[in-house]
Amino acid sequence: MKISYNLLKKFVDFEASPSDLTSILMSIGIESSVISQGCGWTGVVTAKVLDVQKHPGSDKLFLCRVSDGTKEYSIVCGAKNITLGQTVPLAKIGAVLPGSFEIKNSKIRGVNSEGMICSEKELGLKEESDGIFVLDEKTKVGVPLEKVLGGVDSVLEIEIATNRGDCLSHLGIAREIGAKLRKTVSVPQVKVLKKLPVLNCIEIKSNLCKRYIGSVISGVKVGDSPRWLIDILAKSGIRSINNIVDITNFVMIEFGQPLHAFDLAKLSSKKIIIRESASLEKITALDGKNYKLESGMLVIADEQKPVAIAGIMGGEFSGIDEKTETIFLESAIFDASSIRKTSKKLNLSSDSSYRFERGLGWDIAELAVWRAVNLITEIAGGKQEALEDLHTVKYEKTKIALRFERVSKILGYVVEEAEIGEILRFLGIDLQTKGEMILCTIPSWRNDIKIEVDLIEEIARIKGYDAIPTSKTNIYYSYTANNSFLSSIVEEFRIKLKGIGFSEALNCSFLEVSELEKFGLRYYYKIANPISKENEFLRSSLLPCLFKNLMLNIRQGSETVSLFEHGKIFADVGERKTFSAIMCGRVWHEWWKWTEQKVNPKFDFYFGGGIIKNILPSEEFMIVENLTPPSYFHIGKTAAILFRGKVIGRFGILKPSLTIDIKDEVFYFEMDLESVENICVKKTTFYKAYSKFPIVKRDLSVTADKSLQFAEIEKVIKTVMKSGGILKDYSLFSVYNDETKLGDGKISYAFRLSYRNDKKTLSDKEVNDDIAILLNKLDSDLNVKLRQ
Repeated sequence: MKISYNLLKKFVDFEASPSDLTSILMSIGIESSVISQGCGWTGVVTAKVLDVQKHPGSDKLFLCRVSDGTKEYSIVCGAKNITLGQTVPLAKIGAVLPGSFEIKNSKIRGVNSEGMICSEKELGLKEESDGIFVLDEKTKVGVPLEKVLGGVDSVLEIEIATNRGDCLSHLGIAREIGAKLRKTVSVPQVKVLKKLPVLNCIEIKSNLCKRYIGSVISGVKVGDSPRWLIDILAKSGIRSINNIVDITNFVMIEFGQPLHAFDLAKLSSKKIIIRESASLEKITALDGKNYKLESGMLVIADEQKPVAIAGIMGGEFSGIDEKTETIFLESAIFDASSIRKTSKKLNLSSDSSYRFERGLGWDIAELAVWRAVNLITEIAGGKQEALEDLHTVKYEKTKIALRFERVSKILGYVVEEAEIGEILRFLGIDLQTKGEMILCTIPSWRNDIKIEVDLIEEIARIKGYDAIPTSKTNIYYSYTANNSFLSSIVEEFRIKLKGIGFSEALNCSFLEVSELEKFGLRYYYKIANPISKENEFLRSSLLPCLFKNLMLNIRQGSETVSLFEHGKIFADVGERKTFSAIMCGRVWHEWWKWTEQKVNPKFDFYFGGGIIKNILPSEEFMIVENLTPPSYFHIGKTAAILFRGKVIGRFGILKPSLTIDIKDEVFYFEMDLESVENICVKKTTFYKAYSKFPIVKRDLSVTADKSLQFAEIEKVIKTVMKSGGILKDYSLFSVYNDETKLGDGKISYAFRLSYRNDKKTLSDKEVNDDIAILLNKLDSDLNVKLRQ
């Protein structure tokens, strides 16, 4: 769920920055990250478009003349919505946009461009935008954009536990922040009309509906929402429909209570019936799709047909449009398990169902309907005619006795009685002290607190888990798995990578289809009844989850991220054991460097390849040209791993289009352990003693045609290695391409060759003879000669 930083501050007063706020939320168990950092630019001002002409060198570009009030600029722009007279944001030369993108003087198709007219996406205000950002025509020019927008907002993304439905709103998150910081939460004031006629048109025929509040508002004028409402919904990832629908969505993100508005004139009768569907009943929902209902699904109906799938989605027939004049506004409490089952059976989920499935607070339903009524009459006009509030159960708040001594015993440290009371009160819990215990009355929105230990957990969570005393314990992990060759490889990878600063990632096997499609990956297994849309498919690669881990760490400010994971993927041939690693940024932290070190290397193709080469367990694992690279690798910056004649892994740099938001290259490695295991089953592994005779090293420099692929030279070297027996290893340590010294079209490679005989010490003549054989073969096969 996306949260507006500015809207959050209207509920609770705090000074923490967006990034500091995520740390506060993480400390109380709410996973969060900043996905839009407010004003992420410098040097952007407002400007007026004075002239728009076709670009002389392109049909899709425009040559614009704009002014900031003091100077005119020539700008090349490709947006289709650019027109004369607009007021637009102008990033002048030297301006810096989100992602550290600096605007420079440049030529585009031969025409000089003195800046950039920006879109909302380029400014980091929205994830997507159709064209340039057009400001209000009355906006003054030459003014810094951040002043015009008046306090640019930051957006946070949060993930909650399934039992914390109360946190699916700005009010819910504000309560958590208030409890942690000991701040009072402010709820928007609502005007309640006490002398209203009762509707007498609602009939509840199922106990799956616990409470149903309906209100009729007449004389409304349906139209576009005000700009502030459109913007706040956009920050929450919700598209604006019209003022009535937008208000119901706004109250939902404010208070967490889903609402629905019906066009009363479209109903076949003025009666609203909450009942369970009959078998084979049908409804066309607001998404335009037809749904066949099973017996027992909860629906909202008129006297003839269902007009909404309760708690999930309204019907298209009764939707609000520009002709609507009278609306019926619904606020209800439905059975959570019933909504969840219906949503899964119909494969239909929504923001409403996501909240109903996790349980709603009894009191919020009434507060939300009054908040919506106030906003509707203020924005869309109209008059509230009547209201009716029915329920099938008598709500009674949960009461739990909390013993002071029990708190200390469970947590392992003493928490003062005054602090216990303070924490619980800020959580909205009413307290009544009775001797050595407190009688706690739990608010309706906290349906996760049921027993005494739940209260103790809340005390520990808000006080801070770091307050719990620690003791040293030796923990041993074993990954022997019957001492198989495969498990020894995995363990060797683990030890070596951890030794150079890598961290192990543990990810769930479920993910969203868009996460696979981003990398051009297919899915092979879909969950029949997933917990959520984000957990609908089984992963066919470890890459999407590792990349998500990488992005999370980068957003948290990490300059170096190096992770590995060992787990199962689910491919077309079934389950596969896989090992992967991902790395990005500086190779080591600043404080690791010695004073003489001038350059801090980064994880590029060569450094990453060196790591992979050094963690491979034996010489049987060879690095070769990647003839069939997956689409997510950068062409020309990828290689394959060969084991006993079969490709069992690949590594390389991810293609730039995937890492556009990352300033450094991202290196990724993957190995199919299942293939290694299958090959080992078929072949016998022989072990030999390490030679006790010394290695002789020689450096060799050769020249070749630039058109010759280096892989061809490697093939010749490997052929000599196999035939001669004493050339054991080689490494390329220099590439030189100065044609003024080498000749036109020439390039030079320098190798370090390692020679050894397993039975005796080598003589110079033996080494020289083998080098001569190598040089002759390079010359005869490829016209590669010893550099003079």
